[in-house]
Amino acid sequence: MRLKTAIFLWIFVATVLPLTALVLATTSYSERRYWREVDREVQTSLSNLASELERRLLFEREVVRALSQAPAMRAYIAVLAADPGGARGDELERRGARLAAFLEGFQAILPSLSTFRVLSAEGHTLLKVQGAARSPAIFEGISPYPLVEPELTPPALGRRLEGLPAREVSFVTLPAARRPQRGQVQPALMEAVVPFRSGARTAGYLAAHLRGEQLDRILDTVPRVYDGRLMVAEINPDDPRRNGVLLYDDARGLHFADARFSRARVQSFDDGRLWRAVQGDAYGAVTTHDGRYRAYYQEYFPYPNQLVSWLIVTRLDRGALSAPFTRIRLGIGVLAAAALALSLLLAHAGARSITAPVSVLAGRLKAYGRGERAGALAPRGPREVRQLTESFNDMAESLERAEAERDRAQHAAVQKAKLASIGELAAGVGHEINNPLNNILSLAKLVERGLPPEAARGRADLASLREEALRASRIVRGVLNFARQVPPELAPFEIRPWLEETVGLVRRTAAKRGVRLELYAGAEGEMEGDRAQL
Repeated sequence: MRLKTAIFLWIFVATVLPLTALVLATTSYSERRYWREVDREVQTSLSNLASELERRLLFEREVVRALSQAPAMRAYIAVLAADPGGARGDELERRGARLAAFLEGFQAILPSLSTFRVLSAEGHTLLKVQGAARSPAIFEGISPYPLVEPELTPPALGRRLEGLPAREVSFVTLPAARRPQRGQVQPALMEAVVPFRSGARTAGYLAAHLRGEQLDRILDTVPRVYDGRLMVAEINPDDPRRNGVLLYDDARGLHFADARFSRARVQSFDDGRLWRAVQGDAYGAVTTHDGRYRAYYQEYFPYPNQLVSWLIVTRLDRGALSAPFTRIRLGIGVLAAAALALSLLLAHAGARSITAPVSVLAGRLKAYGRGERAGALAPRGPREVRQLTESFNDMAESLERAEAERDRAQHAAVQKAKLASIGELAAGVGHEINNPLNNILSLAKLVERGLPPEAARGRADLASLREEALRASRIVRGVLNFARQVPPELAPFEIRPWLEETVGLVRRTAAKRGVRLELYAGAEGEMEGDRAQL
C-alpha cells in the first residue's frame, strides 16, 4: 500500500468517517425526537379542538333546552296536549303565531339554529320557522291540524322519537321528507330534538337544525399546527349513507354549513389506510403510502345519545417538516465530500513531506551500503523524519570512526608482524654474526699472546679490535634480547659511560646528516635498569 493511500485511509477512518457517522446519528436521533414532539403537539391540538367543538355543541344543546322551556313554547304545547283531536285549532293557531314570532326574533339574534320545527306526536311538522320566517301550513293529511311539510307515510319516525328521554336534548336524523328540496342529501349535523310529555303521552317535539356555522368558524380560526390541513368525517356504522362522509375539509373547501354533504368519504383517503387505522385505534397517526403526508386523527363523540363519532384529522406535509433535517443531511454530505477532498490533499501533502526526505534517506542508505561516502545528510521533513536523519548521520559518523580505528589497528598489526619478522630475522642473523665475533675475540687473544713485548702498536690495535668485537657482540645480544622479548634484567649502572656509548653509536650517522652531537655530563651518577635494552 502506498504511503499516500495509507495516510488517506488513516485520516478518513480516524476523523471523517466517525465524525460523519456521529453527526448522522445525532441528526437521526434529533429527528426522531422532533417527530415525537410533533406527534405530541398535534395530538394535543386535536384534543383542544375537540374540546372547543364540545363546548360549542354544549352551548347549542343548552340553548335548545332553554327554548323548550320558553313560555311561548309551553303555551303552544299545552294546547296541543289538551286537544289532540283538533277542536281548539284556532287557539293553537294564535299561540303558534306567538311562538313563531318568538322563534323568528330568536333566529335573528342566533342564526346558527337555522330551522325550528314543532312536531306532533306522530312526527308531522305543525310549525316551522326557517331563516327568521314562518313557513305556511299548506298540506293536509290524516292529522287534525294543517301541516307545513308533507305527511310522513311510514309511522317509524313517531315510534323512534317516542323513545327519546323527556326534557333532554337528543340528536336524531330526520327522514328524507324533512328535506326542503327534492334530491338534496341530508345536512351535516343531526337535528336536536326535545320531547314534550303530558303524563304518559307524548304531546309533541321541538326539533332544531344546527347549520354548523359556529363550528366552521372554530375550525377556520383554529391554529394549524405545522400548517396541517384539517378534515372532519362522520363515523356512523348504523347508517351507510353517512358513514365516512366528509363534514369539513380544508383541501376541498368543505364546511359544516354547506347545504349538503360532499360525496367524498374518508374511506377513499390513501386507499383506505386511514380508515383501517381508525377501526383499530381511537387516535393515532398514519403515513401515506408515498410517504409525503402524515395524518393524525382523534375520534370525538358529539352526540350524547348516539354512537356516532366524528373523526378529526390533520394532515401534515412530511417533506416540509423534514426539510431542515434533509438540508442537514445534504450539508453533511457536502461536508463529507469536502472532508474527503481535504483528506486527499492532506494525504498528498503529508506523503510528500514524509516520502521526499525518506526517499533521500533511503537513497543515501543504499549509497552507503555500496561504500559511497557523501558526508552528512541535512535533516528536513517532520520531526520524526529529522530524528531518523540525525540518527543516520550519527550512525555513519560512528561507522567512519570505527573504520578508521580498524584501519589503524590493522596497520599496527601489520607493523607488529613486520617487527616480529624482523626480530626473527635479526635473531638468526645475530646468531650467525655472534659466532664469527667469538672467533675474532679468540683469535685476537691468541695473536696478542704471540706478540713480542716491544710490539706496543700491535697490542693497541688488537685491543681496539677486541673492543669493537665486544661492542658488536653487545649489539647482537641486545638485538637478540629484543627479538626474543626477554624480560629486562634490572641492575645499577653508571650513567655517563652509557651516555657516551649511546652517543658514539649515532655520532657517525648524525655527522653524515650535518648534525653535531655534544655530550654535556656533570657529576657522575647511577641509574637502575637493563643497560642492554636501553
